[in-house]
Amino acid sequence: MGRIRGWVLGMCLVACLLAVAAGPVGAQGKPEDSVVVYSAFDAHGVNAVVAAFEKKYPGIKVSTVVAGTGEIIKRMEAEKERPLGDVVWSIGLDAIVDKKGLFEPYLTKEAGSFFPGQVPADRVWTPFTTMPYVIMYNKKLVSEAEKPKAWKDALDAKWKGKVAYADASKSGSSYILLVTWLSIYGKNDAGWKFVEDLLRQSKVLPKSSMTYQGVANGEYPIGLTFEQAAFEYLKGGAPIGLIYPSEGTAITPDGSALIRNAPHPNAAKLFLDFTVSKEMQDLMVDRFGRRSVRKDVGSPAGLPALDQIKAINYDLDYAATNRTQILKRFQDALIKTQ
Repeated sequence: MGRIRGWVLGMCLVACLLAVAAGPVGAQGKPEDSVVVYSAFDAHGVNAVVAAFEKKYPGIKVSTVVAGTGEIIKRMEAEKERPLGDVVWSIGLDAIVDKKGLFEPYLTKEAGSFFPGQVPADRVWTPFTTMPYVIMYNKKLVSEAEKPKAWKDALDAKWKGKVAYADASKSGSSYILLVTWLSIYGKNDAGWKFVEDLLRQSKVLPKSSMTYQGVANGEYPIGLTFEQAAFEYLKGGAPIGLIYPSEGTAITPDGSALIRNAPHPNAAKLFLDFTVSKEMQDLMVDRFGRRSVRKDVGSPAGLPALDQIKAINYDLDYAATNRTQILKRFQDALIKTQ
């Protein structure tokens, strides 16, 4: 009898392992053996997470589209009658909230490990990592004496044409920066004057990656970007410095969400859960210098504690509700100043 019981238990274990390898079962009873991910995370970060996911779930093949937040949203709107993607991962949170009709509410099984306030009431988005925004500079091109200490310091005449900043209509991180400046200097003509003055100083680039890569490579002395992008180059030995501006800065998560009517909804849930698992959040901290949304994961070595950074009150509802109008005025300002 004991041998029979042992054999039965063994077969159950084998069946469970095969079920995991084959992937989750969809609504039609067919295994979901693939998942399509749209992400604004940089390519080597995407590749690292995808490789880890496929190792853990060998029965599921991951296909990715890596693009800016604006391009991802345009793609989803074009596909909304027949979605081709399953999940968005690490894109601008305001874009998800603004276009929430494109997404399916979902509460990840990992939510109980998040810091308080990281789960919205409507459950449309899931936080991925926490991101402060910074001024990045190249130490070979900018001395310690002349480095900017505030956002407004980028308006100094000596930096004209030398400030790298990505197009806010294409980059989710640049849109957050734009709302940050409006939050500091005014959501009115005064705030937009600051934006226009800054655009006159800037080299406006089509991708956020061109900002931090350009500063690290010495093409631009100064870049306006998010902390992790700059810190990764610093960790790699590049002559890079990070400045948390004295006026304050946004500290806000990037977001992930399930695409409504996705062809592989259960594989999408599995992937989203995986990105916020302790295993992957540890990877984000240790390898990529990102700050985790989980209480049981530490902070990246070499970065200041969040309570040491002056944070603004970043109004996500304002950023999302007014996104279309803000981007229209941004485009007008871009035409006026470039």
